[in-house]
Amino acid sequence: MIYIICGEYNQGKTAKIKSIYLEQKEGDGFITQKIFRNSIFCGYEIVRLSTGETVTQSLKTELFPLDKKPLFAYGPFSFCHYGFSFADSIIDDIINTETDPVFIDEIGPIELEGNGHHNCFTKILKTDRTIYFTVRKYSLEKVISFFSLKDYVLIKI
Repeated sequence: MIYIICGEYNQGKTAKIKSIYLEQKEGDGFITQKIFRNSIFCGYEIVRLSTGETVTQSLKTELFPLDKKPLFAYGPFSFCHYGFSFADSIIDDIINTETDPVFIDEIGPIELEGNGHHNCFTKILKTDRTIYFTVRKYSLEKVISFFSLKDYVLIKI
C-alpha cells in the first residue's frame, strides 16, 4: 500500500512522516530536514530515520562551496550529488534487507523532471513494500499521474 502525505510548504509533512515512522517502530527511509546556521536557513539535509545519519542535500546557491560543482540547480538551491547518492544507498539497503515500511520525504517537481529521488522512488515502487512519501499539494496530481500510482491512501495535512 502507498500512503501519500500531502500538504503545503511548511505545513508539517516532514513532521508527520517522521511521527508515523516513530509510531510504527519499524521500517526505514529518509526525511529532508532544514539546515540552519546561526538561525539562518541555508538548505536541506537527508536524514536516515533508522540511524540519524545526515548528509547535505542542497544549499542556497550563494552558500554552495566555490570549490564544488553542484549536481544541478533548482530555484534558489544548488543540489549536492552526495545527498542523492546517500538517499539512493538507503533505498538500496532497504531493498536488500527487505525492510518494510519505507519512508521518503519528498517527491515533487525535481523528480518529475527525472532528477532528485526519481530513480530511488521508481525502484522502491517496483517492490512489494508499504511506502509512505510526502508531496506538496500543487504537485500531487502530477506525481500520481507521472508515477502511475493506483492504490494509495491520501493523508492530508
